[in-house]
Amino acid sequence: MARPRTHTAELRERIMACALDTVAERGVAALALRDVAERAGTSTAAVYSLFGSKEALHRAVLIAAFTDFGAEQAAQPASDDPVADIAGLGARYVQWALDHPRLYEAMFTEGAAGLAPTPELDRARLQAIAGVSDAVRRALEAGAFRPADEVTVVTSLWAQVHGLAALTTAGQLPDEADPAAAAWAVIEGWLAP
Repeated sequence: MARPRTHTAELRERIMACALDTVAERGVAALALRDVAERAGTSTAAVYSLFGSKEALHRAVLIAAFTDFGAEQAAQPASDDPVADIAGLGARYVQWALDHPRLYEAMFTEGAAGLAPTPELDRARLQAIAGVSDAVRRALEAGAFRPADEVTVVTSLWAQVHGLAALTTAGQLPDEADPAAAAWAVIEGWLAP
């Protein structure tokens, strides 16, 4: 009779949930296999069996965070006004960062440093900005934005909203700052005359 399989998909999901919770609560530096295994009610051998390494678990956490972030961005339907869509996506971006500050930090700062890229992680990262890329493309095609390279416009808008999210989550945004006005100023810079 075959031995029952102990390292199941259900256990993998439980380990992932515990790893995500660990990073969400304490940051990526707290991601220790022994602690995650203990939280999941299993052994470090099970974590190694299902993920292969700490780096692979770390990467899986980032993929899950980018996927959740991308799903939040995708929840905003495209409208006939791509400029309004860009503003709405920016607000969703900052709100997700405020709701998940440690995961956001892991995605864009120390959490991603040193990890070898993989096609799956690259896809998750690109999916996270797919909504704004689409809205920028539509704004350029409609003539709402002045002629420019799409990647340049996306990078400009992304840098602005990322900066607002990072400053806000770190508590560094000046009290008198109006984040919506700051974000809109960058959007206005791309509007066609």
